Amino acid sequence: MTNYPPDRMVGPRLLLRPPRLDDADALYERVARDPEVTRYLLWTPHPDVVETRRVITEHFNVGNDERTWLIALRNGDGIVGLIGCRRQARHSVEIGYCLGRAWWGMGLMSEALRVLLTELAADPGVYRVWATCHADNERSAHLLQRAGFALEGRLNRYAVYPTIGPEPSDSLLYAKVPR
Repeated sequence: MTNYPPDRMVGPRLLLRPPRLDDADALYERVARDPEVTRYLLWTPHPDVVETRRVITEHFNVGNDERTWLIALRNGDGIVGLIGCRRQARHSVEIGYCLGRAWWGMGLMSEALRVLLTELAADPGVYRVWATCHADNERSAHLLQRAGFALEGRLNRYAVYPTIGPEPSDSLLYAKVPR
């Protein structure tokens, strides 16, 4: 992938870097075990840190088309979330993210998203960046709108959000054209 986002990205308050196995305890405690954090995600809360270690080892950054970064505070206070992207088509990148509940409402995810979008916009092959969120996830919808994403539509019965239930729920599709 030409000019795919780098391993490390820095914002005013944040560092985005690849997760390491020794991050598992903090990631589990601060993000992955919380049912409120995972409520609108496509995965359930991790039952224990063993599951977080497995995900870091088996799922994060193992393929060429998907990248995941930890979101860490630069002041040394540690891990607060995750952000990632998947490039299944040469011209289009899907993004996803989650943030520990203790850091909601501080503008940290806006900053992390801005940092990632800056890198994606620098790639001349990226013409579209998009994301979906559960139709009831107002926080995520507002984040995407503030970042300049346009609502393209409602995807009926699009995805199963396992923390909500076993049936597919409606999702909202947002996209941004960086150039």
